[in-house]
Amino acid sequence: AYHIRGAAHCKLGHWKKAHRDLSQGQKLDFQDQSAAMHSMVSKKAGMLPDQSGRRGPTGEKAKANPKSKTIEVVEIEDNTKKGPPPPTKSFKVGQAVRLFGLQKAPQLNGKRALVQRLSETWDRWEVEIRMERGRVEVKAIRSENIFAVSQAQASNWQREEALFAEEKKKRDKEDAKWKEEEEMGKRLNAQRTKAERGTTTGLPKMDPTEKLEAEMSTLPLDQEALVLLRRLRAAEALDVLQQVRIQGISNNLSSYIKIKVRQKLGEPDDEDEPKMPQPVHPRSHPPPPPPEKTKAPEPAKAAPPSAPEPEPEESEEDSEDEDFDLMPEEKEPLLESGYIEAEPTEKQTDALAKWKQEAQEALDTGDNRTALDRFTEVIEGGGGTALNLTKRGDLLLKERRPLAAIKDCSAAIQANQDLGKAYRIRGVAYRKLGKYKEAKKDLVQAQKLDFDEGISAIEKFVAEKVRLEEKRARKRRRLQ
Repeated sequence: AYHIRGAAHCKLGHWKKAHRDLSQGQKLDFQDQSAAMHSMVSKKAGMLPDQSGRRGPTGEKAKANPKSKTIEVVEIEDNTKKGPPPPTKSFKVGQAVRLFGLQKAPQLNGKRALVQRLSETWDRWEVEIRMERGRVEVKAIRSENIFAVSQAQASNWQREEALFAEEKKKRDKEDAKWKEEEEMGKRLNAQRTKAERGTTTGLPKMDPTEKLEAEMSTLPLDQEALVLLRRLRAAEALDVLQQVRIQGISNNLSSYIKIKVRQKLGEPDDEDEPKMPQPVHPRSHPPPPPPEKTKAPEPAKAAPPSAPEPEPEESEEDSEDEDFDLMPEEKEPLLESGYIEAEPTEKQTDALAKWKQEAQEALDTGDNRTALDRFTEVIEGGGGTALNLTKRGDLLLKERRPLAAIKDCSAAIQANQDLGKAYRIRGVAYRKLGKYKEAKKDLVQAQKLDFDEGISAIEKFVAEKVRLEEKRARKRRRLQ
């Protein structure tokens, strides 16, 4: 730093300042490339004799002006030995202070801080500043902007410090939870990749059917659930079991699996055991041969084989009833999408930060309604960013307001087309309304931008609904 500042003074022609900085720089860290500049600056400043006076201080030019030379040498020696002057204010390490009068960082005015140490920069102290949500920052602040907390303010300080400690503890807990979820996601992805490659340690490579039987043998499933799983393709059945493991379902495991498998098969939940093989009946026994044999001898027997044929179609037509998560369109008015304030004032910035903090605190306590109100204030107060709109859309969907959630997510996508979470929430909202084609389009795009293992089951369910709708449409066109 001394070398650089000395070179800058040299460029400006400040020879004495350049000589002071270069002398200190060479003393602390000698550099060959600075030696020539140091010598030239010494001549310019009158610290050394020129080429005609190589004898040093006893030469004629040294005698010409010894007073100025002696004064300069004394000043250099004092600077190199004494260093920066003492600070204008003295503080103890760990002392409670507040910051005021900062012009370049006005957002720090009024903040609480603890003194850490005296900074190497002149007349500055390094302080640990208390920020929002339990965050701390260490900055070097001038002494004139640091004010010690008086004894009369000690109680207020202790109360604020206790609140800060609680916020820091909550934030550390959130960070630990986020890291744990991230690690869990990495482990699940690693296990899935390992299973797909067939490199499970200690087990031979198995085909999907063998792997399915091995997985089912480790779960407490009743006979009906096992029969239903075997009716699916091995890959689909394994996907259902994987969702069970990811979601950590332990209670009513068999009932959950029955519902999921019947959704994939397009059958109602109350279907009896004898009817369960019907969807695969046409694969093993083609319909044309049996009617030819039964219709000729006995017309009365032609009804039983023909009766099962429309039943799968009826079950497919009625499969929409199996989506018990459908929501009615809300009657509440839709919310405004707000705006983004390009240059918010200090008052607006503080208000937005306060509302965001209150919204996060409400989310932490499970108060979705209060969080929704605070995010609405943020969006209507100039913070209508794509991320805030997406967060409010998620809350609206949890409050059973899918139309409002779709509007917020559409506005977020218009602002940022690469926000996968907005596509995901809008796709789920479309699914809640029974608009499966729109839901499929959004969920596919969401998985491309930001893959989420928990959405895979919904994506497959919606894709199956779309397939059935297209199949029914083709059948209606044929009948017309």
